[in-house]
Amino acid sequence: MHINRIKNILFPLLTIFLYVSFVVAIRFKPITQSFELDYDEGLNLIKTLLYDQGFSLYSQIWSDQPPVFTFILSQYFSLFGQSILAARLLILIFSAILIYCFYQIIRQSLGTIPAFVATFLLFTSWLFIRLSFSVMIGIPSLSLAMLSLYILTLYKQKPRNIFLILSGIFLALSIQTKLFTVFLIPLMALNLGDFIIRTQPIKKQTQHLLYPLTIWLSTLSIIYLLIGWKFQQFFYHQQTFESHFNQPIEAELINFNNFAYFGEMIKQDYDYIFLAFIGILAIIIKKQRDGIFPLTWLGIALLILLNHKPLWYHHYPLIAIPICWLAAYAIGWVLDSFAQGWRYNLKPSNKNKSIFFSLVTVILVFLIIITPPNPKGTPPKNLQLMQLILQNKSSTRWLFTDRPIYGFYANLPVPPEIAVMSYKRLNSGDLTFKQLLTILQKYQPEQIVFARWLSQIKSDREIMAYINENYIKTYTDETGTAEHYLVK
Repeated sequence: MHINRIKNILFPLLTIFLYVSFVVAIRFKPITQSFELDYDEGLNLIKTLLYDQGFSLYSQIWSDQPPVFTFILSQYFSLFGQSILAARLLILIFSAILIYCFYQIIRQSLGTIPAFVATFLLFTSWLFIRLSFSVMIGIPSLSLAMLSLYILTLYKQKPRNIFLILSGIFLALSIQTKLFTVFLIPLMALNLGDFIIRTQPIKKQTQHLLYPLTIWLSTLSIIYLLIGWKFQQFFYHQQTFESHFNQPIEAELINFNNFAYFGEMIKQDYDYIFLAFIGILAIIIKKQRDGIFPLTWLGIALLILLNHKPLWYHHYPLIAIPICWLAAYAIGWVLDSFAQGWRYNLKPSNKNKSIFFSLVTVILVFLIIITPPNPKGTPPKNLQLMQLILQNKSSTRWLFTDRPIYGFYANLPVPPEIAVMSYKRLNSGDLTFKQLLTILQKYQPEQIVFARWLSQIKSDREIMAYINENYIKTYTDETGTAEHYLVK
């Protein structure tokens, strides 16, 4: 018994270590040398830097996201040091947990080979590897949700209240990392209820159904509310909730044309989608009740993404996970059919199956061949600008910038009100040029760096009049997209 417990602890840890080592080996340069993989990296890192310096989320640091990731990253930095490499390795650990739980969930229902293939498909799905080490909150949120779901499958094997409590805790943490996993609450509740109905006597179903559901939902709700209360999140709902629903439509941007951008995303994984379609057929034909969960996940996620404006590439794992999960049912169907074929290979029905699966294989290979590469670029870096900031660091208390990654590298605070100067915030009118001027006058920063929204900011006469009166321009890049100013 003691040996089994040690094995149950060491095997997941070894799997996570090997996964992290493998991804670092195959993506060493992007992980260690990329200045910034996405603008969101700078936003997440500067929030953590300010939080570590004693500023409070929401009341001082403007943030449109739940608080858990900032808190976890802060605690992680206190242990391993504050660096972008450390942060990326943390995301990679979250990705490893997601992959491990995904594999284990499918293995328990469909077997080792379907689980391995589905996990490989997820790992190689569009931009999943890149997202696995970008300092963004999507993968951590999905990882915690998948861990919650995995623990719920452990409960099905050995019904113990501790599993219900842990599952509820991790799903609450997931939602308090990024709100987009909230739709899993009813799905997981129904999945748990279905298990109880199938395994309990009819006379005691109501009693046995209510008790575990109450424990799970109560734990989830209590932890969610406690986190929100701890960080005063609910007092600033205009940041965490309302800011997501006030986006004016910009028709010229493909991200606001959901069907067009969605098409751009899924064309990278047509082969996986085809396998998922075969998996759906397998679920229907073989009446595999467990397949309802990933199928429903996919359906709801599609509805959410097709109505969410704007749509971003980092939303894609929301549907990549159920797509690859459904593909596992296709693999399982193929394996079962071939196993039967070895024993009954002369039957006409098995010959028809062979023709069908041969056709599926041909189509799959064709889709793999025609899938075009579509890599994701990175924001431009400016090392000369970074050097200017560092040269003047000793005389700088505040760095005023629309690109906070520079503040993180220099370990300089930015005004917490503009820690998140994102497209969403500017586009919705939540942050106006008048407010920017007020913040500029309040903090009187020794350095100003514009490297993202330069043209928009320079279009405001009042801001530029104040800057020209009080600051000296020390640098403009060749493309006219970045500028550096020092106080006079």
